[in-house]
Amino acid sequence: GQGEVVGIIGKNGAGKSTLMKLLSGAHQRDSGGIYWQEQAVEIETPRKSQDLGISTIYQELMLTPDLTIAENIFLGREPAKSFGRVDKKKMYDESVRLLQMLDMPLDPRMPVKELSIAQQQMVEVAKALSQNAKLIIMDEPTSSLTEHETDMLFKVSRNLKDQGVSIVFISHRLEEVFNICDRVTVLRDGKFVESADISD
Repeated sequence: GQGEVVGIIGKNGAGKSTLMKLLSGAHQRDSGGIYWQEQAVEIETPRKSQDLGISTIYQELMLTPDLTIAENIFLGREPAKSFGRVDKKKMYDESVRLLQMLDMPLDPRMPVKELSIAQQQMVEVAKALSQNAKLIIMDEPTSSLTEHETDMLFKVSRNLKDQGVSIVFISHRLEEVFNICDRVTVLRDGKFVESADISD
């Protein structure tokens, strides 16, 4: 549902990452169906996934270290002025707005390589928001974060939820699932086992 955090749990090899790759357009399904906003959809490419409003944040972050925060957020989609020149002011202003939405007062002119892993993750989230993501899939997002950084990620996740963005939170840490998720789905050996509200 809109503004919901759904946890996906299961042992290694349960199919968590495969499911995520199907939704992100990196893999193709060989059976079953994908339903998005109550419509059957085919997600043949990462571009199609993005066009639907689905953004995926992988464990190995997909940022370009030598570029600035703003350049990473808008990479390949830079706002242009006349004659195709990049509108740097618009790009930086919009980056500031996105980072403020996440309560991350970073300077968008900073090179990404100067950021911590947690801050880089926030740049990925800002990038997703810049693409009008309605669903953000996070793959084991806390695996390389400290406890403080994990709390920060959870705060941002609740903030996104309040703005109507849904999150799929893939994890094997049960205490985190109980902390952040509204609902949890269990996978085993590539199959759906059950789905339940956290309150149950």
